[in-house]
Amino acid sequence: MEEMKNYAEMEFINPIVIDIFSHFADNSVMAGVVSENGTLRMRFKVSPDIVPPTSSEQILSLMFALFESNPDTPMGKCYMENQTAILRETIYRLGQVIDGFRDVRMTINVTDPETGSNKRTQFALTKTSHTNRS
Repeated sequence: MEEMKNYAEMEFINPIVIDIFSHFADNSVMAGVVSENGTLRMRFKVSPDIVPPTSSEQILSLMFALFESNPDTPMGKCYMENQTAILRETIYRLGQVIDGFRDVRMTINVTDPETGSNKRTQFALTKTSHTNRS
């Protein structure tokens, strides 16, 4: 099996994203990307011009773009087959989805097509939840 030269690895906790996709993906697909502690781990082929996200909103947008450009993966296939319903549910619960991202880690590994040099970019976003007490 040939190793991917240009890929992004995405890892995060978001129970709302898990809930949305669990309505459409088989249990075996979900088991392949969700660990026992609720962390989603996915790997995607990417083009060398991918831009790392800087916010939860951009993470969500990039995740959907990566599903769309990787329809050969189990999650990409699920997304493409149920895109309208998944997007509808995501928009309906958008505030919860955005707030649900925790411990996001992303690694982007690309090879420059002109120079052949390898570039590795890492991104992390950590949020904590706050409770207002009266």
